[in-house]
Amino acid sequence: MNRRGILLFTLVFLVCLSSSYANITNLVYADDGDGAFVCSNPGSWSGSTNELSVGVTGKQCWAPGHLLLNIYTDGADDPTLKIDNSIENDTSFAWTEFTVNLTMAVQFTLTNVDVSVPGSWSVVSFDQTANYTGSNYLATVVYNTGPAIPNDGTSTIDFGYWVKFSGSPSYVLTQEMIPVPEPSTLVLLAFGGLFLARFASRRSRK
Repeated sequence: MNRRGILLFTLVFLVCLSSSYANITNLVYADDGDGAFVCSNPGSWSGSTNELSVGVTGKQCWAPGHLLLNIYTDGADDPTLKIDNSIENDTSFAWTEFTVNLTMAVQFTLTNVDVSVPGSWSVVSFDQTANYTGSNYLATVVYNTGPAIPNDGTSTIDFGYWVKFSGSPSYVLTQEMIPVPEPSTLVLLAFGGLFLARFASRRSRK
């Protein structure tokens, strides 16, 4: 092969290599504004990278709470978004489990799923490949098996994962967070609900 042929082959190879991966060019993230989850550091990023990390902090006031991430890329193939969360328990109950549902309009996979705080908690289960629900792709992560996370205004759950996806150059990733109360708290909440329902029924009869 002559020099011109080698040069042409190298150029084509580099073009194919560069086009086989997409770069994230813009990211905007914030809570959905309903007050269930309040993101304390909403923000945006712009640039060009195949692998982007974002750290999310905030407090969970009730469930479900939602974080919305608007992602833009320069292509369709395999960028990776690393998401690290630190979520404070600002609900009225201690948490014995924490479920995260991730939804996206395009296929995605999860890797490096972990929880660091509390140190005794672990990843109970997760869907590495998102399942199609008829309108979106859904993956679920469940954290627990440790002492309850108290609602003392300072305790957090710190967890994260990597999201790898492909599809159109514009995406919305929704992170839904659902803390589960202690069984004793569930009983109290159930009795409270029954009391309110009975009280409302009596008032309506009057």
